Amino acid sequence: MSVTARELLQELATDAGLPYGSVARRVNRMMSKGKGLLSAVREIAESRGLPPEKYSIRVDKILVEAERILQEDYTQTLMISAVLGQMVEARAPDNFPAPAFFAFIELLSGLPDAHRDTKSESSREIEDRTTRIIELMTTLVSVICEWSEQGVVGVAEGCPESLKDMARAVFRKTKLLQGGLWTCISCGNIVNVRETKALMCYDCDERLSDRSPDERYEAFGGRTRTGYGRTSDDT
Repeated sequence: MSVTARELLQELATDAGLPYGSVARRVNRMMSKGKGLLSAVREIAESRGLPPEKYSIRVDKILVEAERILQEDYTQTLMISAVLGQMVEARAPDNFPAPAFFAFIELLSGLPDAHRDTKSESSREIEDRTTRIIELMTTLVSVICEWSEQGVVGVAEGCPESLKDMARAVFRKTKLLQGGLWTCISCGNIVNVRETKALMCYDCDERLSDRSPDERYEAFGGRTRTGYGRTSDDT
């Protein structure tokens, strides 16, 4: 079983004796018409006389690897989060898909604090880890959510029970975004997407703009943080 979509497509391409690029393009076309990642891959496998059940994604391994990266070092996680935040606001082809970002935020909110490491990671190390997180999150949301031509339409039938709340949150926030609304990553209030700055509502951005990066991260919403994305008054 593979961990990311890229690894899964590479496995299929190798088994089918096809160029990776042609397999990737075919899967992308099928997904653009509403077919799920695994359904698309298995349909291609079957058409090539390969056992479709062989091609799966290890969702549990996605979570283990992503959590390990995000708990390695506080500063590294801060930088990864900042890069993904910038990418989700960027225009294609450099953007990070909003559903994958929402999944990232949900994952981050459930993690305990990363330790503060005295080792300074190189820019290459940060870039490599950020790229891996992008692969992991885009794969995760492709598997746990149900898709159509309009995007996320619900929770995938095969979504593990433990991830259904995440899938529902991704679906809800994606539908809000499609309607021109955004959930502030600081206070959680729903605002017009045009009334945001750095993924926050104007009030939160103004309140935190004069603080250091560490203070901004720890003081989102002016509440005491007990972990990434969690606050002392969460229920």
